[in-house]
This record gives sequence, structure tokens and C-alpha cells, in this order.
Amino acid sequence: MRIILTIICFILSFAFLSQAAIARIDIVPRKIVLENRERGGELTILNLAGEESTFRMELVSFKQNEAGLYEELDTPLNSAFDPSKIVRFSPRQFTLNKGGRQKVRLSLRKPANLPEGEYRFHIKATRLAQPENKNLDDGVYMHANIGVTIPVIVRHGDAQVSADVSNIKIIPPSQTIRKRPEAHVTINRKGNKSAIGKLEVYWKENGQKEKKIGNVGHLNVFTDVEKRHVTIPLTEMPNGHGSLTVRYTKDSGRDKGELYDEEVLMR
Repeated sequence: MRIILTIICFILSFAFLSQAAIARIDIVPRKIVLENRERGGELTILNLAGEESTFRMELVSFKQNEAGLYEELDTPLNSAFDPSKIVRFSPRQFTLNKGGRQKVRLSLRKPANLPEGEYRFHIKATRLAQPENKNLDDGVYMHANIGVTIPVIVRHGDAQVSADVSNIKIIPPSQTIRKRPEAHVTINRKGNKSAIGKLEVYWKENGQKEKKIGNVGHLNVFTDVEKRHVTIPLTEMPNGHGSLTVRYTKDSGRDKGELYDEEVLMR
């Protein structure tokens, strides 16, 4: 008897490009933010596979936890905002040549009675498996649907957010799984809006110039949680005496580049 194994892999908004390359599909940009007056957006699907492939667009809902991990939901994240009823794709399914790309238009029609605040859903682009035409009467082969997922954030009416950095801890290589130094920090979020940004770690040894030794992009604290615990890989251990600075800056909209918060740890 022929056995078909189906594997579905998801890469969330914090995934790195190298991971997307392994999945043989990528989405640009890595997130979409629709402000009050915006009713649509655009994204591009990249076929990184070495063959012609067919792709399908879908809507999914995920809930974030304090560790930054996601749980897929069977229902919308917010009952007042059901993306399956108000979001449309064009096109929804398409075929791309090796190395090809396709622009996909996203349109949104907000309900007339939608409460003020922020809403979120995810877009998943799935590369459909192409079963090989082999005469396999017996045996096992892999039939893989591989997908990449990005968040879409919709803001309606008055939405505000503030965020701060706390609980900075430096972990030496001997105490980490990867045997590389790490910075552990907590991002605290307040308001009815997600904190969207990037974390950077700078080390300034006494008498020396400041240098960046850590960075985490796409560091989002969504409205699901009020804080997020983050691990930042460091390129070197900040030995000696000096100051370690952790900066959390905005990475979206007109405020991109502005500072959420900055904390300094003297060593």
C-alpha cells in the first residue's frame, strides 16, 4: 500500500531569510500594517524553489504568548473582526516559474460598527506539493505543502502604545544551549496597540567606542500579551568594565526609527 505523508511547515514573522530559503518560498514585506484610512495593501510572493510551483493564499489566526510563540486558532483572534468575511486576495492561487515572483493585492472592508482598536490576522502563502509521477506500488514518499506566514495589523480609530525594557541579564556561553553569549530582556507593552520594533544591544567598554553586539529584528509584542521575554544572541561577551545598552526602536509607519525605550546596564 502506498503511504502519503503530508507535512505543513510554517515560518512566522520573526523568521530569518535563510529559513525562508529552506522553505523555498518567501513573502515581502514581512508584515503589513494598515492604518486608519488604509483599505488595502500589497505583498510579493517569491518562488525560491528550483522548479515551477503553484501557490495558494490563505487567512489564518494566531495568538502570541509571552515567549513570542504562536498558537493557531480555529476562530478569529477577535470576534468583532472576522477576516474571512472582510478580506480578499487577488489572485488567490497562481503558478510561478523557477525564481518567479507574484504581486498579491489585499483588500479590506471594515464593518460599519467596528469598535476602535487594533486587529490582527495572518496571511499564509503555501507552496503546493507536486507529487512525482513514479510507479510506486509500495513504499513511502513525502508529499509536502510548505508555507510562509506573515502578520497583518489593522488599526481603527484611536490606538496608542508605549513599551519599555526591563530585567536585563547577560548569560555567558557556558550557560546557554548554543554555547554563545546571550542577553535576556523583557519588553513591557501598554495600550491598545501592538509594539512593533527591533531590539539592539550595544557594548561600550571604558575608554573604548560603543559597538553593536546584538540585534533582533521584527520584535513584535502584539495586543495578545502585555510583555514578552526575549533572548538576544550576542556576537561577544561584554567582559571588563563599561556600559551595556539595550534599545527598542519602532519599525513601522511614520514613527519608524523612533525610540520606545533604552536601558543601560553598568558592568
